Amino acid sequence: MELDFRVLGPLRARCEGREADLGRPQQRAVLAALLLAPGELVSTDRLVEGVWGEDDAHWPKDPVGQIGTHAHRLRRALDAPGLLVAAAGGYRLSVPRDAVDLFRYEAAVAEAVALRHRDPLRARELLVGALDAWEGPRALDGVPGPLAERARERLAAGRLAALKVRYDLDLALGGHEQALEPLGELARAYPLDEEAHRLHLLALHRCGRSEQALAAYEELRERLDRELGLEPGAAVAELAERVRGGEPVAAARALPRPCQLPPDIPDLVGRAGLLREAERALRAGGSPVVGLSGPSGSGASALAVHVAHTVQDAFPDGQLYAAGGEAGAVLAGFLRALGERPGDGAGVGELGARYRELLAGRRVLVVLDGVADPGLLLPEVPGCAVVVAGAEPGALPGCAVRLAVGPLEPHDAYELLARIVGAERIRREPDAVAGLAALCGYLPVLLRTAATRLAARPQWSVADLVRWFAGRG
Repeated sequence: MELDFRVLGPLRARCEGREADLGRPQQRAVLAALLLAPGELVSTDRLVEGVWGEDDAHWPKDPVGQIGTHAHRLRRALDAPGLLVAAAGGYRLSVPRDAVDLFRYEAAVAEAVALRHRDPLRARELLVGALDAWEGPRALDGVPGPLAERARERLAAGRLAALKVRYDLDLALGGHEQALEPLGELARAYPLDEEAHRLHLLALHRCGRSEQALAAYEELRERLDRELGLEPGAAVAELAERVRGGEPVAAARALPRPCQLPPDIPDLVGRAGLLREAERALRAGGSPVVGLSGPSGSGASALAVHVAHTVQDAFPDGQLYAAGGEAGAVLAGFLRALGERPGDGAGVGELGARYRELLAGRRVLVVLDGVADPGLLLPEVPGCAVVVAGAEPGALPGCAVRLAVGPLEPHDAYELLARIVGAERIRREPDAVAGLAALCGYLPVLLRTAATRLAARPQWSVADLVRWFAGRG
């Protein structure tokens, strides 16, 4: 069956070449939630919260029934039997990821970023094609509900990042004259985005308009001071200094931009509230510290990495990451990532002072997971932020935002198992699934381990795995 779904703009669906009438706004919100997780079980609870929010005071009288009605009408609109199916506790849209423009776009952007330095011409070609898939500046345009709004914000940040990479490649390939006007528009649209302004200043300078570039830099400096109380970051400040000195400016950055984050976990569930609190704190400015702590197996480490990926657009000068280790060894590794070669025998105090000196004036996110003495690794400079997983409460400063990461709710544990094992296998044995979740204490790390073991043994039932665990006990 020929399927084509569009979310990069107004929500649209075509089945066998026919444009589907997707109906009312809330019905479209249900489809949007399913399209953002194609082929996966999306719980009814998540759909309800995605359409009407977490506050049940804003819910209709029978939200579950309304979700069912919307699903029924979507089936009729799509006119494709078996495409949208009800499963235990939710619904699944059985479409391949490449039938959704979002995932084709993200795959092309990821390939372009990987090729950025090895094959800039091909990388630029991929980015131009990917960005052309957008049918307007807003994803899911006109779709209501908090889930769609969060997706819009995430995709808008990703689109901006992709645009900046594309224009950086334009400048690296000598296309400064063609890039000048769109970069000016980008800088005006994002008056506090330093990377957009850095690229605009570079294009102005290369087009022989250095005085205009310096005037634009002064406007940026005054705006950042007035609105955020910050000086421009090192990358744009150094560029302005070189323009002022009349030096030719290369397209590449002089300062390293470490990107040390581990891959994000695609099937994180049940942490939306914690994620919002952490994101709000990290985007607030200053030098925030967010601490995530919980019992072993609660997934605080995975949540820390997920939070870091969510906010990395706010830290354009890079991300540093360390898992375990003593403060001195971690500091030495961070200094190397920042372009320094620490001397042999340097003490923690000396390393820490140089670390903070290098981070001053930059926007860098630091993620510390199970590191001894994390207090010695806090930048404590405006513009930088830290996420700490697994630290004792007393190891963090009094201003830190402390978030407790506990076991999952039963329905979230069910969803995690269904995503890894498959909804059909989980649906067949509700009692055994409940028993397995209880045996795991509803802790995501233990649930993930159990689910992975079960997924690798298709001949086992859930009850078989429960008995296996009981035998080991």
